[in-house]
Amino acid sequence: MNETMTVTALGSGGDGLAEAGADRLYIPFAAPGDRLLVARERKAGDGWRARIVERLADGPDRTAPACRHFGECGGCVVQHIAAPAYQAWKRARVVEAFAREGLDPGVIAPLVPAEPGDRRRLRLAVQPAGGRLLVGFNAAGSDRIVPISECPVAAPELVAILPALARGLAAIWPRRHAGDVALTLTEGGIDLLLVVPGTFGAPARTALARLAEDLDLARLSVAPDDRTAPEPVAIRRAPRVRFGGIAVTPPPGGFLQAGMRSEAVLSALVAEAVPAGATVADLHAGCGTFALAVAGKARRVLAFDRDAPALEALLAGARAGGVGNRVTVERRDLDRRPPTLAEMRTWTAAILDPPRAGAAALADALARSAVPRVVYVSCNPVTFARDAARLVAGGLRLEQATPVDQFLWSPHVELVAVFRRPA
Repeated sequence: MNETMTVTALGSGGDGLAEAGADRLYIPFAAPGDRLLVARERKAGDGWRARIVERLADGPDRTAPACRHFGECGGCVVQHIAAPAYQAWKRARVVEAFAREGLDPGVIAPLVPAEPGDRRRLRLAVQPAGGRLLVGFNAAGSDRIVPISECPVAAPELVAILPALARGLAAIWPRRHAGDVALTLTEGGIDLLLVVPGTFGAPARTALARLAEDLDLARLSVAPDDRTAPEPVAIRRAPRVRFGGIAVTPPPGGFLQAGMRSEAVLSALVAEAVPAGATVADLHAGCGTFALAVAGKARRVLAFDRDAPALEALLAGARAGGVGNRVTVERRDLDRRPPTLAEMRTWTAAILDPPRAGAAALADALARSAVPRVVYVSCNPVTFARDAARLVAGGLRLEQATPVDQFLWSPHVELVAVFRRPA
């Protein structure tokens, strides 16, 4: 049975929210103020998932989507929301997370907005289909692949290569196997990783090397899954990126911040918060996004991560960039073995950039320490707020948090927060 609803707000995942008596409805692609005819589909958490049958009247925050694939492709969820309302909603996600943990929302700075075309990394699904390959994003809530002919979020160079990539891989891709392709835009060109079960024999590897030549790729690598180290098949140029002006060649599939401009904003905020001459520990350092951004002003940088190839790339970049004498690296699983009080005794600043799950063990360790300054980079306001509450309980003062919209038209928001321990 269809129902007429008025959308009152956007939920944390980007769905429109409407109330039907005691029931809450979650309506994808709805905007606040929309008057809609909807049909309930299934129970979802504390409410019901519903779909739009007809838009009866549009709310004031609705705008035309930027991409022809919006609504079918599952990559973006809020392209239909006008920029002022969208940006206010993103910042509100941080405010709400702070409120739940009793943190002061007054320290939250204005949102740094995202720019279209800034995303340098794409990971796309691949599926053989009748002698050709489908390459694109999964449809919302589905395994069905939506081939994309445009993507206003991504760097144009990545989108431009997709038709030729799909054609070129069609005869090489292992039959009957779905997988992924990961593309990263670097100074040397596109770094391509194929993640697919099965093996590539000698003829297939020759064909892949030829494809790398035809598409002018910097590097092409393969891996059977995300747990296995990728193997380069063709390296035509070094796929370099720069952190703090220092050139680094990440390992195939190595983690990088998603956006080029947004990474520069994050790095500038981190570097500004770290005092000159500091002994800095970079926890979850990866390839050196922040370690190398502060290496020029720090006395010493200690970089910790569990990814050995990433640390090797960081150290090689530091040495080539003239700061190798200031940078040391240590492979460590920080969740299982956080730093000890003795190790932290000489630190004058710590940088945290954990995955979405946050860094509870590290927050507890830092809260017990005497480290005077902590800079926390987070991609999840909820786990950040949890960890921030632990740091504050340990005597650190949360001075500023800057939300950065690195993931345009998605529910995700990055933030950089600065904590100081009163003297």
